[in-house]
Amino acid sequence: MKDRKSAVLAAIDDSWRQFRRSLDQLVSEDMSKPGVLEQQSVTDVIGHITTWEWELVSALDRGRIEPVGNVDHFNEQAVKRKANNDSRQTVEEMEQVHRSLRDQLAKAPTAYFEPFDPFREMIDSCTVLHYQEHASQIRIWASSHSIAPPNA
Repeated sequence: MKDRKSAVLAAIDDSWRQFRRSLDQLVSEDMSKPGVLEQQSVTDVIGHITTWEWELVSALDRGRIEPVGNVDHFNEQAVKRKANNDSRQTVEEMEQVHRSLRDQLAKAPTAYFEPFDPFREMIDSCTVLHYQEHASQIRIWASSHSIAPPNA
C-alpha cells in the first residue's frame, strides 16, 4: 500500500497531466483570447496557477505558510505583473515552476501530507483542486472558442 505522501504526489501528477491536456488543443492565438474566466485568457489562467504554485514552493522552502492577505487583490496583482508575458513565456515559466514545486514536494516532510495539516490544505488547493478547476474552465471555453482544428 502506498504511503500518504506518495498517494498525494501521484494525485498531483495525474491532475497535472489532465491540466496539461486541456492546453494541448490550443494554439498561441487561442491562449491570449479573453473569456476563460471573466476577462482572463488561458495565458492569464496559466499565470495564475503558476503564481499559486510558486507561493507553495516558497512556503515549502521556508517551512512555514505566510498568509497572502486579500486573495482577490493578490490574484489581481499577479495578473498585472504577468500581463506583458506572451503565451510561450507563460508556458515556459509554468513548466519551470512546476518542476521546482515537484522537487520541493519530494523533499517535504511526510507530516505535510497528512489530513488537517495546514500544508496539506495548501498543497491540495494549489495543486490538484486548482488544476481540476481551471482545466475544466479551459476545456469548456476551448470547446467553443478555440481556432485550432479538432484533434490537432
